[in-house]
Amino acid sequence: MVESQRQKLREYPHKYLSLGITEDGEPRRSISVPWEYTSNAFNMRTPDIYLSPEDLADEALWAELGRFHIHGCYIFCPLEDYGFLNRLTELEDLCIRSGGALRSLRFLRNMPDWFHLHVEDAVLENLEDLFPDGKRQGIHSICVCLSGCTVKDISALTNPDIRLSELVILTPQGSNDAERWRAVRCGKYSYWEYRT
Repeated sequence: MVESQRQKLREYPHKYLSLGITEDGEPRRSISVPWEYTSNAFNMRTPDIYLSPEDLADEALWAELGRFHIHGCYIFCPLEDYGFLNRLTELEDLCIRSGGALRSLRFLRNMPDWFHLHVEDAVLENLEDLFPDGKRQGIHSICVCLSGCTVKDISALTNPDIRLSELVILTPQGSNDAERWRAVRCGKYSYWEYRT
């Protein structure tokens, strides 16, 4: 953990905290917003404190983080292991960039309050872990962004009891996958194909 972030954590005056994870632990200057609705963008839990991947194995740091309600986590670098997410049971906003090693969203089952999910490059069999009970209750609008992800079965999102505020799909050019995702009930559906 870089010293500026360690000092900031020591002096952090609030109960709620959001984490950012970068390759070197340095803060990012800007963060992209995938949501079109202003209210959804305002509800993002952007990082307050930044860690490096090596910090995730530091039990003393986890003990220090235990005094906070961690409600956001933004991962900006590839990780080999996402098991640490099982510790973050109070997460509301999760962003995983460069998630090529991600094969499961099972950790979401331990995060009953999530309402923003942005995942990039994951290869997933299905999306059943998003709504394991087949429905979702809560006060927040639910937003899902899948960027460059391969998802074999999306039927968990087509359940009539599930309605998203926003669904954003970004996929390589030529995927021609727009109709499949259109079956998901949502307030705003955005589908984009990008050049690789």
